[in-house]
Amino acid sequence: MVPLATEGAKTMSIAFNAATAANVSMLQQTNSLFQISQKRVSTGKAIFGAADDATRYRMSDTMKNRAKSLDSVNNNISLALKTLETTDKTLSSMISQINSAQEIARKAQAEGAASTRSTQTTANILSTANITTVANMQYNFSITSDSGKNFTYSWNSGAANTTITWGTLADALNSANIGVQMTFEPSTTAGQTQVKFTSTNGKDFKFDGKTTETLMTPLLGLSTSTGGTTTLTAANALTYFANVAATTPTLSASETGFTVSYGGAVTGTVAVTGATAIATGSSLVFTDGNGQAQAYSNSTSATNVTAMLTEFNNTYGSKGIVMELANTAGAATTFLRIRNANGGNMQILAGTSAFAAAGTAGLTAGPTTGYAGPLSANNSLRLQYGAQFDAIIQNVNQLIANNPVQNGRNLLAGQNMGVVMDEFAGNTITVTGQNIQGNLSANTTLGLSSPGTAWTSDANIQLSASSTNTALTIIRDLQAKLATYNSYMQDRYDINKSYGSEMQTMSDDLVAADVAEESAKLQALQTQQQFAVQAFSMGTQASQGLLRLLS
Repeated sequence: MVPLATEGAKTMSIAFNAATAANVSMLQQTNSLFQISQKRVSTGKAIFGAADDATRYRMSDTMKNRAKSLDSVNNNISLALKTLETTDKTLSSMISQINSAQEIARKAQAEGAASTRSTQTTANILSTANITTVANMQYNFSITSDSGKNFTYSWNSGAANTTITWGTLADALNSANIGVQMTFEPSTTAGQTQVKFTSTNGKDFKFDGKTTETLMTPLLGLSTSTGGTTTLTAANALTYFANVAATTPTLSASETGFTVSYGGAVTGTVAVTGATAIATGSSLVFTDGNGQAQAYSNSTSATNVTAMLTEFNNTYGSKGIVMELANTAGAATTFLRIRNANGGNMQILAGTSAFAAAGTAGLTAGPTTGYAGPLSANNSLRLQYGAQFDAIIQNVNQLIANNPVQNGRNLLAGQNMGVVMDEFAGNTITVTGQNIQGNLSANTTLGLSSPGTAWTSDANIQLSASSTNTALTIIRDLQAKLATYNSYMQDRYDINKSYGSEMQTMSDDLVAADVAEESAKLQALQTQQQFAVQAFSMGTQASQGLLRLLS
């Protein structure tokens, strides 16, 4: 009982009866239920912790954690799939590149090796390289075509030892337009070139004896089919060309140069010199460069080899026949040689006196034939294709080395990749890589071990072409193997994603609230709350009326 108010103290008490207490309790309970329903409606959840429903909350939490684990597993699988996708693109690019290399090999085979009247060094010489010289020396470089045109390039090195590049010499020769061209062709050594001299007028040509010997020494490997010693060496260059002595090269009678000849030639077997006597009336019957029979008889003014050569060449040079003194064996001796400057066979039908078998000219008794030699194979275009082939193989090697990977594993470098496929880590697969790396212009692991620098024969080109087939087989097999991994992991990724989504849904369903039901409850509680407030208000008014009656 609350004390009543007294007149003196001016206080009063209200009786807090059972009805009022019930109204207060109902109002508090209604407010509590209202807050719960309001929370459920706003979150969509009916269970917020184990205190609400321990069983359902635990089941929901377990499913939620499994869904998170599956999501984490799928992140790992996704990285692996990206690695496989990137690697597959790299392999496809490699296939495209090797197909291009294969096409280049076919082109090289189809082009073949053109036949040319040419000679090429075996030594590597770059156009930018300086010609080796010594100070205060006169240098001469001379070439004469059988057309009669000559090119001579001369300079003095002086005290400063001035020199020129091989490219400068080539430019000068090519500009002279004598019927001989000097070029720098791809070498069988990558990045190097060799010097090539080619007849552009169908005529043979000669490196004249007055050429300084030290200019010819670097041109090792120059060859001739019918011109005498087959290959130019440092040793025989000393006997073919003017030797360096003091400040001016000295030319001996036996240094007659080096002839690049493919036409037939008949050479004497007895050494002769320009002073060797030729008896007046000595006759020679032969076939000229046009296939016509000719008869020569020396006059009274041509009674030695030097005079006879002048007389003979003045008459028959225009008909494609050249008679000359030639050092053909790389020794200090010369022999009489008659050759077909038009490229055909050289036939001697008969000879008398000096031109007889035992004559002073030293020629073999007729009839005799010097057969034309086969023209040299021009592999320049093939080697250019070969350089492109090697560049493609090098690019393939770069693709392998730079294969972009998502998780640090380059499968093309032989690295493996482990992938966990489920949340229990009980289904782990290892994607096995394959090392197909190469170096420079070769890749032995792919079978690409026949470089384009060796494309000087059909057999070598065929080896390279066949190697591309081997490489394509290896790459496609690897691509198929990785595609199998990709298919399996993609299926597992989809399963995990679907299962994880279902787990998350089930987890949410276990703790979810019936929003419609809770909304209805919320309305009912609002109404109940209003009634409780009204009841409490009415009870308070009754108590106040009683106080007024008692006052």
